[in-house]
Amino acid sequence: MAVKKISSLKTQPEMPEAIVGNSKMLASLRENGEIFRLFWPQIDYGQHLGHFWPGIKLFLPEGQSFTKWFHLNIWQSSQRYLENTNILETEMCSRTHYFKVVQQDFVLPDRDILVRHYTLTNHGEREEKLTFLVYCAFDLDESTHYDGAYLDFCNHSLIFFRRNIYLAVAGSGYPLSGYQCGRRCTHSDPFQNASRGALRGGSDNIRQSAASLDWDMGDLPPGESKNFTLYLAAGADRDKVITLLAGAASQDGLELLEQTKQYWRGWLRKGTRAAGENAGSEAAYGRSLLAMKLMSNKETGASIAAPEFDPYYLLCGGYGYCWPRDSVFIAAAFDEAGYHDIAAHFYKFAGAVQEKAGDWQQRYFTDGLAAPTWGKQIDQAGSVLWGYGHHYSLTRDNHFLEQTWSSLAAGADYLAENLEANGLPSPSFDLWEDEHSQGTYSAAAVYGGLKAASEIAIIKGERETARRWHMAAAAVKEGILKHQWSDRHHSFIRGINRRVCQDSYHHAAHEGKFSYTQTDPAGLYPTYWVGEDERLDAALLGLAFPFGVLDAKDEKMQATVRAIEERLWNRDVGGLRRYEGDSYRGGNPWLVTTFWLAIYYCMRGDRHRAKTLYRWCLEQANRHLLLPEQADKNRGGPAWVMPLNWSHAMLVLARLALEDRLSIISIAKT
Repeated sequence: MAVKKISSLKTQPEMPEAIVGNSKMLASLRENGEIFRLFWPQIDYGQHLGHFWPGIKLFLPEGQSFTKWFHLNIWQSSQRYLENTNILETEMCSRTHYFKVVQQDFVLPDRDILVRHYTLTNHGEREEKLTFLVYCAFDLDESTHYDGAYLDFCNHSLIFFRRNIYLAVAGSGYPLSGYQCGRRCTHSDPFQNASRGALRGGSDNIRQSAASLDWDMGDLPPGESKNFTLYLAAGADRDKVITLLAGAASQDGLELLEQTKQYWRGWLRKGTRAAGENAGSEAAYGRSLLAMKLMSNKETGASIAAPEFDPYYLLCGGYGYCWPRDSVFIAAAFDEAGYHDIAAHFYKFAGAVQEKAGDWQQRYFTDGLAAPTWGKQIDQAGSVLWGYGHHYSLTRDNHFLEQTWSSLAAGADYLAENLEANGLPSPSFDLWEDEHSQGTYSAAAVYGGLKAASEIAIIKGERETARRWHMAAAAVKEGILKHQWSDRHHSFIRGINRRVCQDSYHHAAHEGKFSYTQTDPAGLYPTYWVGEDERLDAALLGLAFPFGVLDAKDEKMQATVRAIEERLWNRDVGGLRRYEGDSYRGGNPWLVTTFWLAIYYCMRGDRHRAKTLYRWCLEQANRHLLLPEQADKNRGGPAWVMPLNWSHAMLVLARLALEDRLSIISIAKT
């Protein structure tokens, strides 16, 4: 029963309090400093924890020893990122001893090594004899099968491996004083012995491996401190991880800490803006860029929506994937902040994974393989083409233009060929992946993509092609104005020709609303449709930003925004819900939508309203300024998914809009 209970607990969704990484290795940490997820060699796959628990052995005056594990709730802890870095510092003070531990977690920028640097300080009045321990139980490549573990006696490191995944753990600065390898949940599992501070040997194990090491740190007099550094290296074979460990161990842990600190501060300096309302806003802007960098795969250019926290799809469909649409907003934010190389890298990825038909799958693993999906979204194709145009407008990089031309042409042809008789794109899943319809936001994205493609075709001298795509874009705009504006509601609506269940179809027919049936593509079963989805949707803001179907001051656009605020604003804690009737995670307000509204008000010239919305979003961050997807509708604060990459991208875009430094606004007006 105990094993089943532990297994069940491990599967439950859990958002990280903080993340560290190097855009290839990504670790999620709890507020007590425990690392509970570790992704490598991609930031989305595989996940290798498991347990990675450090601690110290202390001695009572009577002579008995015991281990104080850092992950247990026996410490009073505080936590922060070192300023302008992705180095997380957790300070732990013993509730029973006059003892303090400062743990600094980071991943080396240029090597796949997780470093845990410790400063241990004795604040008591008597000398303490110290032993540092670590207990490791990895789920290599998300499995406990076919793994092995052993102690490498040559360099006193633990080696865990499964096929081509190797993790190596070692410490530096003090002599190894004990080790034990065994199998989890058996008599050979070293955890109980490590907890007593008495490892008993055993240098190897196969299947469900666990292992512990300890190091004798000697005596620590009152008022003095000692440092210890723990390393976890990842590689595709034994030689690689051993070489990585040897290189890291040849440098002092404090030296590696300083080098990593300087790397992140130098990287962030490129995107730092001198302007800003206050220090808090500046810090949030920097934290957003730093978090976005960790969630962008440095090898492929793909970005994830969030570090995966629900791999068993218990409460959602998973977030550790690359959605082309989300990634376009992220790339646009990097572009606007000055990181053109990161944006270009994503667009290269987009071109590489594009379907032969010219469209894109709903989402991908960051290595480019197709991820589990529940349907195509035509807005993603429009978004990518818009992103191509946006990147070129900022960089005027003709090499980029040549590289992406074939992808852009295939995508634009796909969009132009998938317009219905009413001028609107063929039905597909909408932005929020809840409805299959001719969505208004989807139409706006297709318009933006075709318009960008037409402009690039002119630059390329492809005038006839440009004319064809321009005419297709004009047809989409006409369709939006004719079919997706409601005189009765005096606003745009969420969409038309919505696929529904049989009961909804009969309900609509009973009320006299336009509804109809079709046969599925296999000719086997009926599909049911209603004519209009009359609900308001915050994504209607996409008509103005970023796709520029309408000017922000257009009367119909203003009327729509008034209706959105009236009917979607959360009147308890603030923030904008996604759409009428949204029930996902209880229908909370989203930061993406609220930042979106702030950007719209910047386009309108209403800085006061925009600043109010921006500040509300900042108030929903956690203590590290990491942004969630949603804020709790009753209490405020993080409610679901953190950090959400798209939320951070929208913060960057909104911040620049407030400073009149967002080029997309001027692009959208033309």
